[in-house]
Amino acid sequence: MFSEKAKIHADACRFCWMCRHICPVGLVSGKEGNTPRGRALIVSMDSRNIPLTADAAALMYECCLCNACANDCKTGYDPTVFTREARTMAVVNGLVPPEVEKVIDRAMQGSLYAGEPDSSLRAAIERLPEKADTLVYLGDVTLHQSPEMALDLFKVLKAAGVEFTVLRDERASGAHLGDLIGYVDEVRLMSAACAQRIQETGAKKIVVLDPSDARFIKQQWGAWDLLQPDVQVITATSYVAKLLDSGRLRLRQLPYQSTTFHDPCRLARDLDETEPARRIIVAMGIPLREMFLNRKLTKCCSGAIIHQTDPALSKKIAAGRWEDAAATGADLLITACPGCRSVLGSQAPKGKLVRDIFSLLAEAC
Repeated sequence: MFSEKAKIHADACRFCWMCRHICPVGLVSGKEGNTPRGRALIVSMDSRNIPLTADAAALMYECCLCNACANDCKTGYDPTVFTREARTMAVVNGLVPPEVEKVIDRAMQGSLYAGEPDSSLRAAIERLPEKADTLVYLGDVTLHQSPEMALDLFKVLKAAGVEFTVLRDERASGAHLGDLIGYVDEVRLMSAACAQRIQETGAKKIVVLDPSDARFIKQQWGAWDLLQPDVQVITATSYVAKLLDSGRLRLRQLPYQSTTFHDPCRLARDLDETEPARRIIVAMGIPLREMFLNRKLTKCCSGAIIHQTDPALSKKIAAGRWEDAAATGADLLITACPGCRSVLGSQAPKGKLVRDIFSLLAEAC
């Protein structure tokens, strides 16, 4: 059964067209079922004795959960509320598409990905102290898809004289599993195990590299009261910007001129953090050509989950974001998210390049 909150949001959204033009999936697929309104109609039918079907469940997984719809809503409704619950219903009733079920099975074991994390990153982690006041949380996507991003962040922190550590047996935060099956007990228990491991280190500052993990830890862990009140959680971009402001980090000017910045949706919309990354880029002497859809209006590039469950759809969504970047005339696209770096990098048009902000920082140190 859907919660009353989900039913209220679905009934409010089912006859409203006001956000359909900003859904990154609806824009590239052309399917009404991919719009927030389309998903709302499906959910509202459940309370009217028309239960969720396998085809309807598949549509629920063709959503980035990027919150563009909620951000655009002038009346305060949030389609991600009923979309996540619909995914829970799909799992409970055995309606999950086979390609998604494989990813869920892996996520239940702690990772979206098959195989082991990058060996060079593991070796770098082993060389760090086992305990420090500052702990860097890398996240699943970084460990498996963007290890260079972590290694570059390590260089930046060392250049600023920061003593830090990283868990040698880092566990999943629960962010991706929560997006796949909803915020159920299995996700809370996974999150609690990760939080407990972090607390055992005694670290008082948690610097989170992946915005998806940062949003989940700051908001959902907060709702579940998983960390002690004296533990500060901060994104890696905000932390580095503070190092710059304090004078602990000094950067040389870089020669790049034709650049634009892709705001990760979790960072910009969910955490309301858009300026730290831009302050860092300006400090490196890099001028930006802003995309039309920037800051809270940013367009999702598909995200790590769709990139795993539906590569063809992910490719189309990423291509849509590259069109926005191409309109600026920029040759270099900068982002601050390991998932965005991986997705956009895999679909970069000829002559275009993706760099994450930490690789540029490592170059400028």
